[in-house]
Amino acid sequence: MGEAGARDRDRRCLRRLAAGEVDALTTIWECHGDRAFRHALWVTGRREDAEDVVQSVFVRLAGRGAALLGVRDLVAYLGTMVHHEAVALSRRRSAREGLAEPDATALLATEADGDAEVDRRRIAAQIAALPAAQREVVLLHLWEGMTFREIGRVTGVSTFTAASRYRLATLRLRRVLKHGDR
Repeated sequence: MGEAGARDRDRRCLRRLAAGEVDALTTIWECHGDRAFRHALWVTGRREDAEDVVQSVFVRLAGRGAALLGVRDLVAYLGTMVHHEAVALSRRRSAREGLAEPDATALLATEADGDAEVDRRRIAAQIAALPAAQREVVLLHLWEGMTFREIGRVTGVSTFTAASRYRLATLRLRRVLKHGDR
């Protein structure tokens, strides 16, 4: 399905959800649940927290009612909701428990074997070591294909700041991967 078709499907789902047809939430989940989970995981760094974030976002989405009729871009809308909820959960957790190390293996959970697995674990560990804001921009740009302008809208920062975070993350990753883990 093309981008225009996906946006039309999303708008129909939002109209149905606004009218109280909660089964529309299933379609939204099937189309956007994985993206929301990846986003939450990369911000929080923990699988359990990402699951909590996504559940909370979808519960809130179901309760928005007529406010959903004004949503023009569901991907950006959900992305913004996930970002805010994940940041809030991470802040609450760090206030209670201190800063936690992100789960590096969960960030790049793919199947690989032999040398590829070693490389994947090494890259995952380096990505996990990035600050959460930089990790989030890397995910949204590389995995979700968002422009820096779209990332800025989702995360509430300027386009320049989104691009700068990405640049800093890639510089750091290149330096570490070129010179080995330090």
